[in-house]
Amino acid sequence: MYIKNNIVFAALVLLWKIYVVSAITICTKDEVTGEKNGLTNKNVIDAQTGVVVVLTQTIDFGYDCCGFVYEWKFHTASTGPFDAQVWRTQSNDVYLLVGSNSLTSTNPGTEEIRTITNGQRIRVMKNDYPGIHSTGGSVVTYENEGPETIRRLTGITTAIGVSTTLNTSGAAVSNSDYAIRSYYTPSEAPQLTGLGTVTVYNDVSIGKVLATITYTDSDQEDVGSLTLTLESATNSGTSYFELVADEIRIKATPPMNTYDLQIKVEDPCTVSSTGTETIQIVNRLPVIHNLPDSVSISEDTADNTLIFTLNATDTVTDPVSCTKKGGGNVPFSVAQIPSSTDYGVYKDAGVLLNSDTAASYTVTVECDDLDDKPPTIVNLPMSSEIPESLTAESLLYTISVTDPTNDTVTCFLSIPSYIYYLQPGSAQFETEIWVLGNQGFVYGTQRQYTLNIECADQRRSDSAEFYVYILRNMPPYFSNLQEKTTVSAHPSAAGQIIYTVQSVDPESDNVQYSLSSNTANTPFTIDQYTGVISLTRSINTELVAGYDLYISVSDGRNMVAARSLTVRITDINFPPSFQAASQIITVFEGTNSGSSIFQPTITDEDLLDNHTFSVIYSPPEGAVYFNVDKSTGLITSLSDIDYETIPFKSFLLIISGSDSLLEDTTNITLNIQNVNEPPVFTKTNYSLTPSENTGGIALYGPFYQYTEEDGDAVKFSLDCGADTGRLDIDSSTGLLSYSADYDLDMVGTASQVNCNVSISDNEYTDMAYINITVSNENDNAPVFTYSTYTFYIPIASSVGSFVGQVQAIDNDIGSYGNVVYHIALTDFNYGLFDVDENGSIFVSQSLTQYTEGSILDLTIYAVDIGSRQASTLVNIVFPTSYVAPVPQGNDIQYLTFFRYSPNMAWFVPLMFVLFVTVCVVAHTIYTTNCTRLKNISKRKRKRPMRSL
Repeated sequence: MYIKNNIVFAALVLLWKIYVVSAITICTKDEVTGEKNGLTNKNVIDAQTGVVVVLTQTIDFGYDCCGFVYEWKFHTASTGPFDAQVWRTQSNDVYLLVGSNSLTSTNPGTEEIRTITNGQRIRVMKNDYPGIHSTGGSVVTYENEGPETIRRLTGITTAIGVSTTLNTSGAAVSNSDYAIRSYYTPSEAPQLTGLGTVTVYNDVSIGKVLATITYTDSDQEDVGSLTLTLESATNSGTSYFELVADEIRIKATPPMNTYDLQIKVEDPCTVSSTGTETIQIVNRLPVIHNLPDSVSISEDTADNTLIFTLNATDTVTDPVSCTKKGGGNVPFSVAQIPSSTDYGVYKDAGVLLNSDTAASYTVTVECDDLDDKPPTIVNLPMSSEIPESLTAESLLYTISVTDPTNDTVTCFLSIPSYIYYLQPGSAQFETEIWVLGNQGFVYGTQRQYTLNIECADQRRSDSAEFYVYILRNMPPYFSNLQEKTTVSAHPSAAGQIIYTVQSVDPESDNVQYSLSSNTANTPFTIDQYTGVISLTRSINTELVAGYDLYISVSDGRNMVAARSLTVRITDINFPPSFQAASQIITVFEGTNSGSSIFQPTITDEDLLDNHTFSVIYSPPEGAVYFNVDKSTGLITSLSDIDYETIPFKSFLLIISGSDSLLEDTTNITLNIQNVNEPPVFTKTNYSLTPSENTGGIALYGPFYQYTEEDGDAVKFSLDCGADTGRLDIDSSTGLLSYSADYDLDMVGTASQVNCNVSISDNEYTDMAYINITVSNENDNAPVFTYSTYTFYIPIASSVGSFVGQVQAIDNDIGSYGNVVYHIALTDFNYGLFDVDENGSIFVSQSLTQYTEGSILDLTIYAVDIGSRQASTLVNIVFPTSYVAPVPQGNDIQYLTFFRYSPNMAWFVPLMFVLFVTVCVVAHTIYTTNCTRLKNISKRKRKRPMRSL
């Protein structure tokens, strides 16, 4: 800053606003908490003294936001004092008393109101609870009807101080609704006062107090509870300034600038306001300590002689720079003294001093610390030329700026433009001038633009002009049209380049090409940017011999008249053709797989072309039954043709014949013709194992397996040779039955019959073979020869003595004809006798306990292995002994066999041995036959007649 100028300070206007920071829930309007169902309808009173009630009923009594309790409304049963309190939860069952208002009821039985004066109000927060405390008897009434519970303590007869904690873990818990309400209002915002602008020099010391912030709050309860904070500052001011209590102090030496400090004052509800304190750091002037002054010199003083040394200092920037101001005719200059930081006044070279002509000179000296020097635009004014066809965003010029103090310099258009803009360059103190793209410059409308450019370092600026001149656009021209070209149709593909159009634009503008033709649907397109003409599709299959194409070019401003390109097509391919567009072919049922059905005929003018064939079947199932040879087109069958099993009786084959470029199609309809087919046994050998039975009984088989694809009705017939008359066959089902009783017990009845079964649809016949093995049945029961037997034995017969023999006959042949005997177990005389397998009866116990003349009855059973049986009655008589008279004289007495005693000596033991042997054999036979009878019985129940 210059010494000779006066210092002028600019005052800044104080801006402030009020705003709220929501750290906690802030009340925005008057609220009420407490009993909502009326107060005067509560008539119960606590009988105890020293009652403390914390109304922990969130729904009715909880506070919802931060504010001040300004009024209480209550109902009492009697006059007297009590404390209306506010409690804050600390932990489970522990509450902190945050405020208390002492109230007195003077009009019990009514709703009483007490307004709390500003300064005595209780600050409440969200989730605080009101409470009631009476050191004596309770006066506030209640009813046990609330949905939530409260906590009640008794016996606290002394006042409770604010900030006292209360442990309610032993409190009584009830659902009492107390007749009290608490009204609370929002907190008022505190206000900042005395804010303004403070101006200090740039040599200010660290720690210096620049300003003291004052504030007010209409809520008297907030006195001493307000907080001040430095929220923000412009130009990195928080690095240089700090707020200590209510004082703004220097934290670090700030550079010259203007700083706006945002100050916030906030109350405990986080209601706040902000204001701006402006700090202005200005430059302290350098001082020339030895001017004004004078010095006398000789006329003969040599050139460049130092005639005066300047003493100039600056508290911040030292040394300073000094120059001569004005005085062009004064032959003296100011320059830095060599090897020194000081400046001096020198006599200019080549000047002769003459005291007669000029006895004195006045040299005006200016010393500067350079802090107030503006930036300088070093390369303006300047101009640039652009073509009117310019479409791309382009760099026009780069501005260069210098600044003595190396401050940050910003350049801008003082008159805004929608066509041009400035942006920082790649180096410091450089700014680029750009023109936006697609501005549509028109030379005939405006040929020049003037840009007013200003560059500033936040304090001072420099300005200059930049000029833009528009150049007229010249049209492009073709360099290779008119022209002609040829294209082979085979091979060809979409995208294939056939020609490239070339053009020249004098300004090197981007050009665009367009293409048209007199022929509709031409297969050509042109790249609008490169001029490349290419195929839009393959022309392998096209028959047009040539095209005339017309191409135009434009640089966006000038459209050049169209020029032609003639395209001749060579190697055109001719299409193949089927001899008939459609044909109907009959395919007879029974056509075998692989049989040739039809050969379509195709012709082609290109005799060397090879053709391939493809087919579409309708319905698609046709692909299962028919095939079209890809190289010949021959239609063949893929499976045996069966009219009854093919789901469709007609198939359409759309056959395409192609020479790889073009194709033709023919429709071949194949109609399936039904042909009568013979019935066929799919299984030709069967076997049955029926049992002998009576005439008319079905054999339940065999279950024939045969096919009759036509669905014709079939008839069955039977040929069993010599045994044909023994069996009947159902002509419609083929089921067999006995034509007469079939009894294997009859001599000459065969147990195995072989038959031929024939099936016929009245035109065709097929034959199968049945082997029938008839199993023997136990169809006869044993029959005793006599219904009653009588045997006589002496009472003295020994064990093992033969009694007699019974006989039963079974007409079944084979094993069923074998008979075993046994005595009825329930017979009274069971155990005295035994019977063997031949029906012989023997004595098995001593008979001496009976008397002569007694008769014993036995029931003898005859059983075959099929468990069929018969019985007979056997009478055993003990005859009376007869004593023969002794013969007299010389009569000869003949001894019988049994009277001859030597015979009895060997006969009796022999009979005993035989008896034991017979018993063992009989027992073995009996048990074996019983087992067989059980097995036979099981098989009969299962009726093991089946078809093999």
